[in-house]
Amino acid sequence: MTTSPPSALADRALAAASDALVVDPSPALVRGIVGVVADDDRSDPDASIDVGAPSRVRLLCTVESADAAFDDFLTATAAVDARSADRLAVRTASDLGASLTVADGTVRAHVSLDGDGSTDRSSGGFATGDEEPLCTAVEDAYGARWRDADEYALDVPGRTTIIESFAERWPDAGETLVDLFDVAETLPRTGAFDPVTACTLVGARHGLLTMHIGEWAEEIGLTSRTEVARAKARLIETGLVETEREPVGVGRPRHRLVLASDEPTDLTGAELLARGRAALCE
Repeated sequence: MTTSPPSALADRALAAASDALVVDPSPALVRGIVGVVADDDRSDPDASIDVGAPSRVRLLCTVESADAAFDDFLTATAAVDARSADRLAVRTASDLGASLTVADGTVRAHVSLDGDGSTDRSSGGFATGDEEPLCTAVEDAYGARWRDADEYALDVPGRTTIIESFAERWPDAGETLVDLFDVAETLPRTGAFDPVTACTLVGARHGLLTMHIGEWAEEIGLTSRTEVARAKARLIETGLVETEREPVGVGRPRHRLVLASDEPTDLTGAELLARGRAALCE
C-alpha cells in the first residue's frame, strides 16, 4: 500500500493501462486523473506518442462527487477537451458500494487513511489485487453499473475552444490568456477569481470593449453578457480596471475596458492573475 498526493495516486492508478474504470473517486482524485489525462492529451495531440497515460479513462462517480470535482473551472474545461478526444468519459450513479480502479486485469481499492471515516479517499492509497476470478467479477459488476449509469454533463466549453476562439479574435490578448491559465493551473483554486473575471481582466489589459467580450462569451457558451458586466463591475470596484467611453454615434454608449491608470500597461497573464487574486480575495 502507498500513500501519495492525488496527482501521484492518479499516475499510479492509471499507469500502463489501455483502459481504466475508476469507481467512486473522491473529488480530489477526479481532479488528479483529469490532470493526467489532459496533460497527456495536450502533449500528444496526434496520439502518435505513447507517454504512459491510458488511452481512455472512465470515471463512474456519484453526482455529489462529480459536482464537487467539476465545480473547478480548470478541471471542467480540461475534461471537456479530453472527452472530445475520446480519452475521458464521465457517468454518475448512486450507491456505488466501493471505491476502486479496474484496469487491465487489476483491481485497486482506494483506501482511506484518515481515521475519521472521511470519504476523501485521495489522502489514502491503493490495495491491489490481480487474482483472475476477483478481477473478472469486479469488471463484470462495475461494467454493468457503467452501462446503466447516466452521462454527466460538463456545461462549459473546452479549454481549447476558449483559448483558440479568444486568440482568433484578439491574438495578443490570446497569448496573455494562455499565460494566465497556465499559471492558474499551478496555484490553489479560489472561487474569488473565476474564469469570467479572468477573461475580463485580460480584456482590460488589451483595451477590449465590454460588449465584444460579452458577445464572445455567449457565442462559445462560457457565460452571459450579464455575467461579464458583473465581472467588470467587480474589477472596477477593486480599482484594477477602469472604462473609457467609446464614441459610436447614435445608440447605447459602449465602454472600452482599460487597466487602472496606476497599473503597468504591459502586465503578463501571470502578473494579471496575481493582482486579480490579491484584490478579489481581500
